[in-house]
Amino acid sequence: MVPVLNRPGTFELSDPAVGLRGFLVVDRVAGGLCMGGLRFAPNVSAAQLARLARLMSLKFGVLGLPIGGAKAGIAGSRGPGDGALLRRAAELLAAHLRDGFLVGEDLGTTGAEIAAVYAHASVDPLDVVRSRAGGGAGALAASGPVDLAELLSDRVTGTVAGNGVAVAAAAAAEQIGLRLDACLVAVQGFGSVGRAAARRLRELGATIAAVADVEGTVCAPGGLDLDDLERARDVRGRIDRRRLRRPVTLLPGDDWCRLPVHVLVPAAVEDAITPDVADRLHRRVRLVVEAANAPVQAGVEARLERRGVAVVPDFVASAGSAAVFGLLATGRAATVEAVTAECDRLIADATRRVVGGDGAGTSRERATRLAEGTFGPG
Repeated sequence: MVPVLNRPGTFELSDPAVGLRGFLVVDRVAGGLCMGGLRFAPNVSAAQLARLARLMSLKFGVLGLPIGGAKAGIAGSRGPGDGALLRRAAELLAAHLRDGFLVGEDLGTTGAEIAAVYAHASVDPLDVVRSRAGGGAGALAASGPVDLAELLSDRVTGTVAGNGVAVAAAAAAEQIGLRLDACLVAVQGFGSVGRAAARRLRELGATIAAVADVEGTVCAPGGLDLDDLERARDVRGRIDRRRLRRPVTLLPGDDWCRLPVHVLVPAAVEDAITPDVADRLHRRVRLVVEAANAPVQAGVEARLERRGVAVVPDFVASAGSAAVFGLLATGRAATVEAVTAECDRLIADATRRVVGGDGAGTSRERATRLAEGTFGPG
């Protein structure tokens, strides 16, 4: 029996004959659609994917997009021969893709590989959207021929997501009476999202005082030269200190969150801010904007808020990662530029309602209620 996506659930994507082990987890289906990325990493598990699928539902919900969240994953390391695993995964995903699962790139995969998954499965996602959403793909069709690999690429989604993070920071700063043009910012992670967020924050007047990568923290209290960091960065976001032309101070790894800055933007890994790290934050920190998925350990957000530190939850600040195809597919925008503008507007509005807004509970609890309101009862 071929599984269908008319209900939430966990589906195996496994084939011992080729060494494939993976899962598709559907958190919710709305309007006949669910959407999420395909990751390829050693630590992929059904539990991890379920957590990420839930975040996707919340991202769509907070943007007012009636699309369910999902996430697929292959457990393993990238290397020679992994193309066969992706092709077999495409075959196992084909029924799901035809039935309303829209897949994008994620950790360990590229936009070109996701386009190849669709091609190997003989599925056109635009046809799926048209059939499920009553022609909601009209915006895509009106924009002319679509380069699916480009649309799904990290270059596009990362830029939109990073811009949204910066807009969330600006809206939250306004809510708590903080002037962004007088703020020092520390960013953890200089991948596509962290880099785009840093650039947009600088355009909005903030000073990027520190950037952290896997090697440690690069800082300059008067402001880092982002062009200099960009020239020294590799494709994984690691900054080669030997190639930097401007004077900087080099600090150990997690010093990025102990510096006397006003705004922290964790844009790299899960659980970066633990209770121990939170207790050692500099007293100047007033705002944490979560650009990565779950970068603040469970329970620590409430701890920060009790200390007077405002928090923009991950599925609000980084909702732009879900916005590109979602806004285009549902007809809310006709171009990537229009997606960026609409995403910025929606994220700023959601942030104002969540940070310092009316309603009981933490910012995450207020944001969850806002997101769930998109889907209605049941």
